[in-house]
Amino acid sequence: MISKFIKLFFLFFIFGTVSSFAADNGALTKIKENYSYDKKEGKPKVFIEGIRLDFDFMRRNMKFVDFVNDPAVADVHIIINQRVNGGGGLVYSLMYNTKTFENFGDFTLTCTTSLSDTHEERRKIITDAISMGLMPFANQTEVAKKLSIHYRGKEDTKEIATEDPWNNWTFRGGFNGSINLEESRKDFNYLYNLRVDKVTEDWRFRNFGRMSIRTREYQNDKEAYRSENISKYINSSVVKSLSTRWSAGIFAGYYSSNYSNTVYSVSLKPAIEYNIFPWDVSDRKVFTIAYNIGPQWKKYYEETIYDKLKEGLWEQSLRLDLQLIKTWGEIEAGLDASNYMHDFSKNQITFDSDLSIRIVRGFSINFNLKAEKIHDQIYLPKSEASLEDILLNRVKLPSAFEVFTGIGIRVQFGSIYNNIVNNRL
Repeated sequence: MISKFIKLFFLFFIFGTVSSFAADNGALTKIKENYSYDKKEGKPKVFIEGIRLDFDFMRRNMKFVDFVNDPAVADVHIIINQRVNGGGGLVYSLMYNTKTFENFGDFTLTCTTSLSDTHEERRKIITDAISMGLMPFANQTEVAKKLSIHYRGKEDTKEIATEDPWNNWTFRGGFNGSINLEESRKDFNYLYNLRVDKVTEDWRFRNFGRMSIRTREYQNDKEAYRSENISKYINSSVVKSLSTRWSAGIFAGYYSSNYSNTVYSVSLKPAIEYNIFPWDVSDRKVFTIAYNIGPQWKKYYEETIYDKLKEGLWEQSLRLDLQLIKTWGEIEAGLDASNYMHDFSKNQITFDSDLSIRIVRGFSINFNLKAEKIHDQIYLPKSEASLEDILLNRVKLPSAFEVFTGIGIRVQFGSIYNNIVNNRL
């Protein structure tokens, strides 16, 4: 009886062990199907687009990847977007997308440069940030054996609290000028601008002023002709962030232009804006709806076609803006509709778009369009423009529409690699 019991126990132990091993082996096989622990051969193939970069510098300092010129063959597709911060510097959003490395999802990193940074400092900050984001992908390839990480900081370094005597206010000014001289023609162009901003998480203060002067002189054997267009523009705004999607503000503006028969145009408009998407994903997608309404006070150089030398009006406008940034391309589109409240027939509708699409590997198309339907030129002078005024471009001419469009394609084939630096003649 005891011998039979021992035999049954022995058979149960053998079959149980075999079954357990088979089950464990099946589980291991399933894990291997989902997760591969083998290193990928070669270097990660990387395609970068979005902004102008110093690729020569990057190729010399990022030898652990292969740069390719076609996103269709890339292991990692990086899209870079930039925005101006409150101090006048740039915040770069680095969006990493991959289909080759199945264990990684898409993610975004950021880096910041200041207005005072040199070109050398900016390109190093961007290159280091891109490299850090590529480390997880490099770790999954054979190149990981040739990488090492070095920490340059000191353990006894203490964080020093910083004080900002300017309280986040920044000031920028500039001047541009050009002169073109010929025997019988002279062109002089001057542009002055000043910007004063303050940007925090909850508030944005913006103040901007610009003055441009354009002078043209023509001379023939008997007569000389001179044209001078002077325009001034000042805009000031205060915007409050109400939530992750809502914001509200007030905008004040001043405009003067002899080209547009306007001694001055002063406006004050409260506005409200809603973003379909939260603002923290604005580097990838934006869809905003903005509405503003307010009074304008105008004075003209000459009596207008509506027998006015000065007038006070109310104007409203609605603006829709869409921006999508994807690995296959980028879409930017806007629709702006405005009208004067005393007469809805005095209106203007503007549509502008910029579309870039990668159709197939090596072939992409870009298209831009701006179309305006204009019925609000209340500033046009009553007197007819002379031929001299038209030829010298002294005055704005009446027009019911303006259209600008452009299209382009890019075709590329051949080697996918783009690693070599050669700056020789």
